[in-house]
Amino acid sequence: MLHYTGCGVPFVMPPEDGDRLVDWISAAYPDEFCASLSFSPDFIDELCASGFIPMATRDDEAGEVLIPKLHTVRSVLEPEAMAVTRTARRESRRYGFALDLRFDDVLVACLETHGSDWLRPPLLDAWRELFATRNSRRSRFSSMELYLDGALVAGEIGVFVGGCYTSLTGFRRASGSGTVQLAAAGRFLEASGASLWDLGMPLDYKATLGARNVPRGEFVRLFRAARAGAVRRPGGSRDAGPWPARGLIDRVPFIAP
Repeated sequence: MLHYTGCGVPFVMPPEDGDRLVDWISAAYPDEFCASLSFSPDFIDELCASGFIPMATRDDEAGEVLIPKLHTVRSVLEPEAMAVTRTARRESRRYGFALDLRFDDVLVACLETHGSDWLRPPLLDAWRELFATRNSRRSRFSSMELYLDGALVAGEIGVFVGGCYTSLTGFRRASGSGTVQLAAAGRFLEASGASLWDLGMPLDYKATLGARNVPRGEFVRLFRAARAGAVRRPGGSRDAGPWPARGLIDRVPFIAP
């Protein structure tokens, strides 16, 4: 239930209707974060399915705190409109792209890259549980992975909600691999029928992909429209890859091996 005194950060606890919370925030709350002491996977599933990005922090008095974020401005992109640089296309011939093969390894690599300021242990545990039970969830947690000679060199953790995919966090280990991973991810989303790529906080590199920044109200409208859709695997195969990244980027139709 929602507990808010008119100042500070709204405190939320399950059970909570995520869409109702989004509507209240959009109408009455000027900032971006809520707070909760619950890391229940069911609760985080509900929040993700409503358009929040789940983050966390540690408070000296309260301990581990979930801080769901609903940005006042969000970076979004229709996958088919993504711009791919010549460099990314050229370099992509060396890489393979895969889905959901090494979720935990990608998660650990993201933690090593970004630290634990917001990637707190109970949040990561909840994400692992949501990935393990993804086929029965409204929010399907996923890992997108880039391989070079069999080694995992870049990737990201994200979540599918209907026809929307939200990028949560990512990493890269080889120079240029992050750009290739994003290009391949965008083409994968396009081939899968995703209608909206939610990139979260606006940053310059996202604009170079073709993303635009939209205010919260417009994001909620776009998210809910995309949520009503669905995605499919390219080629109709359930195989998770790796597939040639260059083939994806060049929009070459393929059947997963």
